[in-house]
Amino acid sequence: MSDTFYKQPTLTDVNPDDEPPSAIPRHIGPYRIESLLNKGGMSILYMGIQPETRQILAIKVLSPTFVTHPEMVAQFLKETKIIGMTNHPNIVKLYGEGQWEGGLYIAMEFIRGVSLRQFIEQQSLSLKRCIDIILQVAYALCHLHSHGVIHGDLKPENILITEDGVVKVIDFGIARLHEEIKKDKGKTLRIVGTPTYMSPEQKEDPSKISFASDIYALGIIAYELLSGKLSFGVIHLSQIPKGLRQILEKALAISIKERYPDAIKFISDLSEYLKSGGMEKDRPGTDQLKEILETIQKAGGALSPSTPPTWPSLEIGIAKYKAPAQGSNYYDFFKTRDNTSILLIAQPLQIGLETPIYSANLRGMIRALLATQENFSFPLFISTLNRIVQEDPLSQKFAAAFLILSPHRDELSFLSCGLGNILHVSPGHITPRKLGNQNPPLGSPLRGDFEMTIDNWNIGDVLIFHSFDSSVDLILQEALKENFFLSPQGQADALLKKVAAQPIFAQEKKPQVLFSLHRIG
Repeated sequence: MSDTFYKQPTLTDVNPDDEPPSAIPRHIGPYRIESLLNKGGMSILYMGIQPETRQILAIKVLSPTFVTHPEMVAQFLKETKIIGMTNHPNIVKLYGEGQWEGGLYIAMEFIRGVSLRQFIEQQSLSLKRCIDIILQVAYALCHLHSHGVIHGDLKPENILITEDGVVKVIDFGIARLHEEIKKDKGKTLRIVGTPTYMSPEQKEDPSKISFASDIYALGIIAYELLSGKLSFGVIHLSQIPKGLRQILEKALAISIKERYPDAIKFISDLSEYLKSGGMEKDRPGTDQLKEILETIQKAGGALSPSTPPTWPSLEIGIAKYKAPAQGSNYYDFFKTRDNTSILLIAQPLQIGLETPIYSANLRGMIRALLATQENFSFPLFISTLNRIVQEDPLSQKFAAAFLILSPHRDELSFLSCGLGNILHVSPGHITPRKLGNQNPPLGSPLRGDFEMTIDNWNIGDVLIFHSFDSSVDLILQEALKENFFLSPQGQADALLKKVAAQPIFAQEKKPQVLFSLHRIG
C-alpha cells in the first residue's frame, strides 16, 4: 500500500478514535507484526508475517477504544464474515481471524498497489484502460451481490490497483447483508457512507440501501475515470465519450426503477459497447498513443519478476519506488548449476518512454549469455556482457550492479557499474559496513578488468542491495540500524520509506528498487 494513500472520510455511526496506538504489538494471534500501515477511525492496520510460510499479510484490528462497544464489535465480526464469504480475484482475500489480548483481528491479503483515487489524480489513462478498470470493479460487485453483500462505501479510495494492474476492492467496514437490511425496514438509521458516492436513496433513508446503490457509486467512479478528474458530486456527462453516456445515465439514475438493479446488466451493456466498436468511434485523437504507452509500460514492468524467488538459504524482501511515467528498473534473479545466486539491477542511462525496450534488450543478452556458460565465471561473464553491450546497434549504456552469492564458499562478490554501494551486517555487529567499487557504466570501453569487491557471506548476514547512488549511504545505514530486527520485507519497506522521506529525494525522476537479503542457511 502506498504511503501517500489518499482517503476521503467515510461517515460512520460512531465517533472515530483519533488516538494513535501506544505501541506496535510484537504479535497478533499467530502473526508476527512488522509495522503500522494505517490508522483509521475505528481500526488499525498492521503489516504482519505468517511465520511458517513467511507470507506477508495485512492485519486489521479493532481499535482499543471500541473493544467494549457491542455495536462496533458486531460490525467488525460482520466484516470478517463478509470477506470470508467472498472468493474473487478482484476482492481482498481473508486468511484468518480471531481474538488476541488486544481484542479482535482480521488477517487479510497484503496488497501492493495504489488507490484508484491516485490513478484518477495523477494518471492520464487510455479509454481501453479505463473500461478495463470499470469492468473489474463491476465483476467484484457482481460477485458480492450474488452472495447478498452490499458494499455500501464503494469509492476510489477503497479500490486498489496492484503493480500488475489488477483491481482489488477493499474495506467492508460498513458493508451490509441484503437479508439483514430487510429486517431494518422502517427503522431510523444514521447515514453511513461517503457523500460524493452515496446514492440518493442511501442519503435519504439508509434502510433503503440496495444492490442498485452500489451501482450508483460505480457510475460516479466510472465518470471520474473517463473524465480524468474527481467529480466532488458534480456530473457533466457531456465530458465523457458519447457511446458511454447512456450506460452512465442508467447507472446514475435518481430513481431505483430506472437504474441498473445489479452489476450483470451493467457489465453486459459495457461489454456490448466494446464489441460493437463503439470504443474505436469514441477515441479522442491522442488515445491510441496513450494505449501504446500503457502497453510499453506494462511490458517494462513484466521484465522483472513480480516476487522474489523462494530460495532455501535466503530470504528476500523487495521494495520499489516507481517514478511517474518513467517505466521501471530491470532487476532479475538467477541460480547457476553450482547453486551460486546472481542478483542484478540495471537501468539505461537514457531514461524515457524507450526505457523498457533497452531493458528488454539487455535482459535478452544476459539470459542468452548465462545459458551458454557451462561453468559460471563472473569475471568472464561480466567482461563478455560488457563487450556485447558495446557492440549492440542500439548503442546504450547501463547503470548496473551485480551481486553474486556463493553459499558453498561462504563468499559474496559485488560489482557496481555506475550505481551505489551495498550494506553488509554480520551477526554480532550493529554498524552496517559499506562495500563498493567504481566502474564505468556497462557498455563503456575498459582499459583493464572490472573492479570487484569480495567479502565473507555467512549465515545470519544481512545485505542491502539497491539502485540508489552513494548519496543515500548514511541514511540507509541509520535506517538499517533502526530496523535491523524486521523481516526482509518489512526491512526493505522501512528503508525505502526512510529514503523517500528525505528532501534530496523530492525531485527523484528515476524508478528505484531496494532488496533486503537475509542468509538463513
